[in-house]
Amino acid sequence: MSKSNTGQKSIIFAIFLTVLGGASLAIMDAISKELTSYFEVIQVLWSRYFFHALIVLIYLFFNQPLIVFKTNAPKIQILRSFSLFGATLAMYTSLKYIPLADAAAVQFSAPVLVTILSGLFLGEKIGVRRYLAVMTAFFGVLIIIQPGASFRWVMILPMITALLVAIFLIQTRQLNNVDSPYTTLFYSTLVGMIILIFVVPFFWKQPNYHEFLMMCLQGGLGAIGHLAIIKGLQYATASFLSPFLYSQLIVASLVSVIYLGDPLTYEIILGSGLIVLSGIYIWYREVYLAN
Repeated sequence: MSKSNTGQKSIIFAIFLTVLGGASLAIMDAISKELTSYFEVIQVLWSRYFFHALIVLIYLFFNQPLIVFKTNAPKIQILRSFSLFGATLAMYTSLKYIPLADAAAVQFSAPVLVTILSGLFLGEKIGVRRYLAVMTAFFGVLIIIQPGASFRWVMILPMITALLVAIFLIQTRQLNNVDSPYTTLFYSTLVGMIILIFVVPFFWKQPNYHEFLMMCLQGGLGAIGHLAIIKGLQYATASFLSPFLYSQLIVASLVSVIYLGDPLTYEIILGSGLIVLSGIYIWYREVYLAN
């Protein structure tokens, strides 16, 4: 087999893993939304973190050297873990009140927010065209949240999620050359897990057999999603795979309508389209034109 064929198969496999990861996380969010109708958000968060952390810990213990649990940048890892916890808390709270497609669409403005934060805090050069793309994405968010008489205050929560996810992504970028991706994977849920161990007893409701299986599946899909994306990055670069992460938004919208029975409005379709196109354009400028 030629090297070109091997390289092409590696790229296809990387795309498959990225799409699988995005789809897994979207289905996880759908299950989480259903669980919020049975339990308090804190308990839903606990199950998402506990089973995710358990699976990741077992995977790393049997597949990686023990040095993987040691970080060279503990402060950034802890702040990043806290950002993820805050983002997930805001996201899951919003899912009690709004459709998954709405929350996911606003959340996916995070990659666009990374452009602004990179310019402000990392000193990266941001061209005029990228700023126009950011403004277009923001317009898409406004279409979805519908400010004015019909504005739903709960829509602020996925906006908070988007901001915290953007900070999370910036911190991930800072750790790329400092720690192993598997070290970063381990620390991702650390802060949330510690907090929830002490908090969840005050909100605990005993799940039945069906609900317990849903909790296991929820955390399992979270672990599978993150592991699939990390494995995908072993076969292709992050800059190449970035647009394929939008598969999570597509799957979330489909699951929201088909599984959860949520409405898919023209505002969601138009707003999501603007956000995705803006994100892909910014990716294109960064990767191919180096503006």
